[in-house]
Amino acid sequence: MRHRRVVVTHYGGPEVITAIEEDIPTPKAGEVRVKVLAAGVSLPDVLAREGVHPETPRVPYTPGWDLVGIVDLLGEGVTGFELRQTVAAMPIHGCYAQYVCVPQHKLVPVPAGLDAAEAVAVVLNYVTAYQMLHRSAKAKAGQRMLIHGASGGVGSAMLQLAKLAGVEMYGTCSAEGDTVVRELGGIPIDYKNADFVKEIRRLTPDGVDAVFDGIGGDNLWRSRDALREGGRVVTYGFQSKMRGGVWLRAAEGVIPSASPLSWVGTSSAIGSNSAERA
Repeated sequence: MRHRRVVVTHYGGPEVITAIEEDIPTPKAGEVRVKVLAAGVSLPDVLAREGVHPETPRVPYTPGWDLVGIVDLLGEGVTGFELRQTVAAMPIHGCYAQYVCVPQHKLVPVPAGLDAAEAVAVVLNYVTAYQMLHRSAKAKAGQRMLIHGASGGVGSAMLQLAKLAGVEMYGTCSAEGDTVVRELGGIPIDYKNADFVKEIRRLTPDGVDAVFDGIGGDNLWRSRDALREGGRVVTYGFQSKMRGGVWLRAAEGVIPSASPLSWVGTSSAIGSNSAERA
């Protein structure tokens, strides 16, 4: 039996993506073969393709951070899953394929009847948002926080989770994203027509308890200016690492030209680093 999967042959733009046909993989002991119904498309996929993400695989590789699919075949020793069961996984790469073998411990069951494309949108975005909100920022009811790109995938997840936690959220977005941010309970700041630091200081003079910055570069220092004393910037994503950004590529991983880890106090969550304002 044959299947198709996407392959990145070398680091670069969309032109480096190709598709191949090969024999369907066989799961090893402890693995589950999953028929992929939907795979997420996210910024980390783009950064990995360009070779600048810290967890970029060596080429050639198959991209795809997360998936939702159906259990197709159980490897030796696998328990707790059954054929045709809907599952989700976040193996970081390999999901852009018709079939993929995933270690059992990386799979979680998905309630039957959910739309696969809608379900996969939850995996990376909401795990990232939850980790940053609760593990890095240690959110408490009554706090005020700012997220950049609030109308995007991680941003909209953050707004919903913050509302559940009783946190007041401000969110930078374009004018087009204003409605989305408001509907999700956030206070929008049009970054194209306003200085977000000045807006934060106008809305809450003491500053916010945390800023979630997925842009990086010089924007990190401006995010820090929006903090109250003792506040925290949580960094993730780093769009500035894309070609033309301010980041420098090294032999292994990526080195920022102005590292947030040089600030006093650090902690971490999946896909994020944080730094406190002294």
